[in-house]
Amino acid sequence: MSDTRSRPVRRAGGKAKRQTVGGSERGSNFPVVFIGALIAVVLAVVLLLTVAADSISGDGKPVGPSGDASSTATAEATATAGGPTSTVGAQTSTKTPEPTPGADGSILVACGDILAPLDKQHRLAADCAPNDLRQVAGGAYLRAEAAVALGEMFAAGKQEKGFDFYVNSGYRSYQEQVNTYNYWVQTSGQAYADRTSARPGHSEHQLGTTADVAARGLELEAFGGTAEAAWVAANAYKFGFVVSYPDGKEAITGYASEPWHIRYVGKGVTQQVKDSGLTLHEFLLK
Repeated sequence: MSDTRSRPVRRAGGKAKRQTVGGSERGSNFPVVFIGALIAVVLAVVLLLTVAADSISGDGKPVGPSGDASSTATAEATATAGGPTSTVGAQTSTKTPEPTPGADGSILVACGDILAPLDKQHRLAADCAPNDLRQVAGGAYLRAEAAVALGEMFAAGKQEKGFDFYVNSGYRSYQEQVNTYNYWVQTSGQAYADRTSARPGHSEHQLGTTADVAARGLELEAFGGTAEAAWVAANAYKFGFVVSYPDGKEAITGYASEPWHIRYVGKGVTQQVKDSGLTLHEFLLK
């Protein structure tokens, strides 16, 4: 802002006369001084009004609860991030709702719980992964406790019947589930995929306690109807395993029969499941 005060007036050909209070020059310079003072006062008033307006409304946006610009910026950042937003003077606030209980309506279960229900209504977080995986016959991986129990079951099958079991598929990461599910969608269609393959996060394989067993090179559907499959159905519970998707229970489990798919839940629990006559799906949701 430029300075509006008047400078001393110089007379042509001589020095400016010294002005004294009550001197004879007051009369001739009074209008100039008065106008300069008046302009200064007006400018000061305008400046004060501008500062006052800025303090009230900031940069023209609603201020936050504390009345300063930083509160406004915080509120805007929160709103942009999808958090709660509010308007000054409003009685209610709005909040972008998070999916409840999940983006697909499913319930998130605890990672690491071997008794967690996993089905089309329950899922694991994408980053859930066991930290005690061990390799089993066939090269797949299972959690340590399940791996030991499966080794005992395979040894019993070998001793009793001469069966040579191995694991076709064990632990599957979330990304592996994405790849598997998408493969079946692309090759066999959505309806078939949803009957035979779990969507990412919904697979029991992510727990690290589930195995697809095979024998004699017979895997998946080829395993069904074999003597080995019948032995697994009759004896798996003795070692802490349950056939998750038994024949004739698709309406309950949501998946077609998979006699090769067994899940470890512990010997005590499998005995209870057997005695209840329920599928594992029903038992875990009791």
